[in-house]
Amino acid sequence: MNIPLSLLPQKVLTNLSKHVEGIGEFISSLLPNLRLELMQANVEMPPRRYASIALISATFNFIFITFIIIAAGFATKRQVVLLGIFAGILVWIASFFTILFYPAVVARRRTRDLETSLIPALRQLLINIKSGVPLFQAMTSVSTGYGPVSGEFAKMVGKMNAGVAQTDVLNEASMRNPSFRFRRVLWQISNALKVGSDVGSAIEEMINELTKERIAEIHRYGQELNPWVMIYMVLAVVLPSLGITMIIIIMSFMNVLIPVTIFPAVFLFLLGFQLFFISFVKSRRPQVD
Repeated sequence: MNIPLSLLPQKVLTNLSKHVEGIGEFISSLLPNLRLELMQANVEMPPRRYASIALISATFNFIFITFIIIAAGFATKRQVVLLGIFAGILVWIASFFTILFYPAVVARRRTRDLETSLIPALRQLLINIKSGVPLFQAMTSVSTGYGPVSGEFAKMVGKMNAGVAQTDVLNEASMRNPSFRFRRVLWQISNALKVGSDVGSAIEEMINELTKERIAEIHRYGQELNPWVMIYMVLAVVLPSLGITMIIIIMSFMNVLIPVTIFPAVFLFLLGFQLFFISFVKSRRPQVD
C-alpha cells in the first residue's frame, strides 16, 4: 500500500521511522483498531511502525510547505513567516490523520471489491461440494476467476498445502478479511467442519442469506434514489434556469448590467455539482453479481 500525501519514498520513510518508534508506540496505543485495519488492508507492518511513518511524513510535509511559503515571501519581499507556519501546521494535521486513517479506507475498498464476486464464487464452491468434491479441491477450483475473492481462497489453499489445519486457516482468514459477509461464510464453514455437519448445506444457507440481503439493498437503493433525484432536479435544472431568468428580469428593471462572470460561475457550479452527484450516487449503488 502506498502512503498517501507522502513526499518521501516509502523506503526512506521506513528507515527514518525506526528512530521514532517510541513515539509511534504511544500513538498506536491511542488507536486500538489500527492493528486490525492494517491487517485487513493487507499491510504487513506493525502499528508502531505505521504510526511512526505517519509522523515522519507529516513532519516533512510541514517543513516543506513552510519553507516554500517563507522562501516565496522572501522572493517577493513580503512577511509571510506566520502564514507559512500556519499553513504548515494545517498540512501537518491533514497529512498525519489522513495517513493514520488510510488503512480503514483501503479496508472498506477491499470489502466492496470482495463482495462483488462473493456470491458467484460461493455458488461455484457449492456446486463442487454437492458433486462430491472435497472441500480443499473445491476451494482450489475457486482460487482463480473471481477477482479478490479468488485471491483470498488462493491464500487459504496455499496454507493448507503447507500443512496447516483447515479450521485454523479459515479462522485466520476470517480475522484478516475486511468483509463481514465473507467472514460469516468462513465462520459457517469452520463451524460445520468442527461439528461434522454438511458443509454444502451451510454454504447453501449462506448463499440464500446473502442473496436476500443483496435484494434488500437494491430495494433500499431504489427508495433512497427518489429523493436524491428530486434534489438533483431542483439544484441542477430548476434553480439555474429560473434563477438566471429572474436575475435577467430583475437586472433589466433596475437598469443594471449583468456581470460577465455570472454565467461562467453558474457553469462551474453546475459542472461541479454534476460530478459530485454522479460520484455520490455511484458510491451508494449496491454491487450486483
